[in-house]
Amino acid sequence: MSLKFNLSTFTSLFPDATVSSDHVMYEVEDSNYRVYNPSLSGTTLTIKVDHIRGGATDDHAVLTLAFDGGTARLTNLQASWTTGNDGYQIPDVVVKVVDDTAELLGAIGAIETAGISEEAAQVAVAAFDGFCKLFNKLSPLIVGLSDDGGRFYTMAVVCHTVNRACSSMSVN
Repeated sequence: MSLKFNLSTFTSLFPDATVSSDHVMYEVEDSNYRVYNPSLSGTTLTIKVDHIRGGATDDHAVLTLAFDGGTARLTNLQASWTTGNDGYQIPDVVVKVVDDTAELLGAIGAIETAGISEEAAQVAVAAFDGFCKLFNKLSPLIVGLSDDGGRFYTMAVVCHTVNRACSSMSVN
């Protein structure tokens, strides 16, 4: 006897979902979730679930379900959850490269412009740095204002995914 996972059964258990070759995409409570096709290795089924977050990186859950090889009953469940960030950030290295480039170009043109290009470069650097700081501060606030509870509901999505997976297991 061996365990069998029925992908057709699994995907059919997601109401109003969009099914692609490697995942199911569906919406619950105004949030979008992506559930990748599970992979069965021996008696262990692994499933990846994403909470898709606009304006930030996605949250990720990885489920590892262990089944009894003779009965297809769930014997163990492990899960991990990695939260996405709360808004895109302009990395410090990008700011430094832009600042250094502007200062270098200002210094190169300083002789021809009687120092005006250096002053212009310093103004450009200050403006760019100010924009980056403002963006990095506002990005998490904007994401926070647009949060629709999808992160909170991810636990229910994970639980339902486990139930759907268990309903899709059988013994040959």
